[in-house]
Formats: sequence, structure tokens, C-alpha cells
Amino acid sequence: MNLKQLRYFLAVAETGQMTAAANQLHVAQPPLSYQIKQLEADLGVTLFKRLPQGVALTEAGKLLVSYAHQLTQLSATAENKVRALAQGVNGTLNLGTVSSSAGVIPNHQLTQWLQAHPDVQLALTEGNTYQLLENLHKRLLDVAVLRTPFNGKNLVCRYFERERMAVVLPQRYQQFANRRQLRLRDLIDLPLIKYRRFNELFHVAFGEEALTPRYVLTCDDARTAVNWANHQIGVALVPRSLADVYRGDHVLVWSLADRRFETQLVLATTTDALATPLVAGFMAQFERAESLD
Repeated sequence: MNLKQLRYFLAVAETGQMTAAANQLHVAQPPLSYQIKQLEADLGVTLFKRLPQGVALTEAGKLLVSYAHQLTQLSATAENKVRALAQGVNGTLNLGTVSSSAGVIPNHQLTQWLQAHPDVQLALTEGNTYQLLENLHKRLLDVAVLRTPFNGKNLVCRYFERERMAVVLPQRYQQFANRRQLRLRDLIDLPLIKYRRFNELFHVAFGEEALTPRYVLTCDDARTAVNWANHQIGVALVPRSLADVYRGDHVLVWSLADRRFETQLVLATTTDALATPLVAGFMAQFERAESLD
């Protein structure tokens, strides 16, 4: 199994046809078919079911897809980093971001750095904190914007300002119109929309006050939570910076009074990645460096 075979395999998997994959790769179909057969022979499995109108992945083929993506991406990243090390600060910076970072980054520091390094491109990957952490340690990402809490062992971090969790309410809840912030007790009779990242945080907090909340939706993206609140479905519980960016015209936003609901974004990288000039220069643009043990 080699990278050429994996690239050919991915092209066939994505297009579902040998002819279309050959056109995409700018190769003739016979060499493509040969490489796929060689890959199947090397692995001792059948990767595609041949159909009248094309091909479909077998179970073995479906399993290989995710690994093939990671291997080809890691190969491209390694090639890029080696060349960048020899040439100085240029190339591609692989940046991961959580959905709840939209209110904080991109910011002035990032803009300044990109303007000072016109030969650098950003390759952005969006995901949750745990997915991005895994990709950092696999070296699929150079740096990532994560949200606390998480295990920061072996990471070098830059911390953004702490922020409060916010409540995004449809305007029909006029009983809170004159309030500056809300307490957990104010929320128990409301239809709550929860960002899954904070499942445990809210479970513990409500439990400690012997309160039983009513959740109507739990989602994986904080922007989704605000969007549903904007559509009057319920009351979203999200970081304040994100609420301010994505709030609609017919909602109200208050911070939660409880200090347990402070949260923080973190720009993180690994010590290995920090050894490259590209990553070191990028991290140096942000202040308050701190290593977590």
C-alpha cells in the first residue's frame, strides 16, 4: 500500500466511478484500475463492489476511507513543513477552530500576522475541542483554538480573555427585560437549548442547586444553539462572545450570574510543532504563553 494507491482509491470512492476518477486525476482508466486492484491485492480485501453504473464501497472500503484521508493529509503536511523549514516562514499553517470561537478569532493579532506573512496560507479545520486535540497530537494540525476545560498535557498555550456564559432568549420573555444577568433558578421553567460541550457543567450546577431544567434541544455547535433561539424555539446557553456575534434582532442576551460558568478560549500547539519557524512565529504573535503539565 502506497500513497499513490491511496490517492487513487479516494478519487474512486468520492466519484463512485472509475471513469470520473480517472478524469479527476488526469490519468487513463487502465492504470487507475490496475492501482486499485494492486491495493486490494496488498490488503487482501475487496474495496469496491462493481455495479452497472459505477462502484460502491464495501465495508472494508468504508473503513479505509478515513485512514486514507489521514495518511494523505499527513504526507502533504510533512512535505509542506520540511520545505517551509528550509525556506523560512512560509507555506501552509493548519489551524483548527471550535465553532464557539467565532466571536474571538479572527482578531487583530491574526490579521496583523497574516499581513506580515503574505507567503503563508491558512488551512482551516473546524471541529469540537476533542477532535481538534486528537488532530493536534497526530500532527494533522499545527495550532488549534480550543475551549476550556480540556486536558492540556504536553501543550503550549496562549489564553484569551475569560468570558461568561450567556443566555439568549426570545423577546417574548419580557419578565427579564430589566435584568442585567440571570441566575440558574430563573431558567428552570424555560425551554433550554444546550451546547453539548457543557453537558457536565450544567448537569452539576443544576444538581447542586436541586433544580431540574427542561431541555428541548442539545446540539454539537454553539452557532446552532443561537440560531434556534433566533427562531424562537427556545433559550440558548452559549459563551457570551458567540451570543453577541450570532444573536438575531428578536432575542435578548444576558450573562449568567454564576461564576462557575466562566469559560475561556485557548490557542494551543504541541512542543514538536513549536519547533518549526512557522508555528513559533504564529504563536509569538499572541501573548500570555503558558505551558500546561
